[in-house]
Amino acid sequence: MYSIQEASIAAARHDLEAFERHVDIEQFVDNLIDDLLIKPANTTPGLTSLQRATGEEALAFAKSSLRSQLIAKIRNSISTSGPEGKYTSSRPNFGPGAAVAGEMPKANDLQGFFQAAGRELGRETGRLKNETYLRLTACARQQPKTITGKLLGSPPQIVAFQAKLLIDEYGFTKDNFRGVTGWKTVKDEKGYPRTVVGFKFNSPKAGKEITVDIGMYPKTALGDWRVFRIENIAELMMALNEDYEYQVHSLMTCALAGVTNQSVKDEVRGLTDRIKRHVDTDSILKKLKLRFN
Repeated sequence: MYSIQEASIAAARHDLEAFERHVDIEQFVDNLIDDLLIKPANTTPGLTSLQRATGEEALAFAKSSLRSQLIAKIRNSISTSGPEGKYTSSRPNFGPGAAVAGEMPKANDLQGFFQAAGRELGRETGRLKNETYLRLTACARQQPKTITGKLLGSPPQIVAFQAKLLIDEYGFTKDNFRGVTGWKTVKDEKGYPRTVVGFKFNSPKAGKEITVDIGMYPKTALGDWRVFRIENIAELMMALNEDYEYQVHSLMTCALAGVTNQSVKDEVRGLTDRIKRHVDTDSILKKLKLRFN
């Protein structure tokens, strides 16, 4: 309770450093996205193994974008000491663009053959992931009133604003706060202590009081406790009449409809032709045949 009180005081004073001693912002956002998007997406029925793998790649891309926007917004709303950009970081590009860097491979060179193949495979893998991500956001825009529609279908610059509107809509504000319902200390799957604290709100959307269970962990054995997740996402969504699992399943089915084994085979044929344009593939294969005969 002391840690929660200190986090509240830090927020009121716009003291980001003190706030983050009691709230693990990054882990909180990670858990929130996982519970609302990644975990229900992984249970989407009827997907092939190819579709599931492609969907996971696109979701990882979506999570990265959402994560940075939400973390920056939370930190910026607490702190008044600097611009939002202070808390964002650039990430190295390991996508398809990185795969095409370097010199053009030389003909009749085995090393060149693998460079060309790797370069084109990098293009194809990145293109499939990016196209699926674009379909994901396009399908989300067709569901503008849902959680997924507001978070994934919105332009990046207003994602955090949409999240704030959702919080207000659900009534998770200080004006609707009705007190702490209690707390209990449990152990996680690794045996470490964790405390779950119930916060009661009067939700206009639900038309009743609902409890948000906040998970906390001790920073050290004798140190401060830190907020790191919402423990009862599924129960909250049910109370708010948000069938978020169905929303996510519909989104994944829509985004992955065009990803089939046949479409990949067609791409591979085109891939082979592009590799041949870079190197004398036939010559290399003939040399290998002679060597291993």
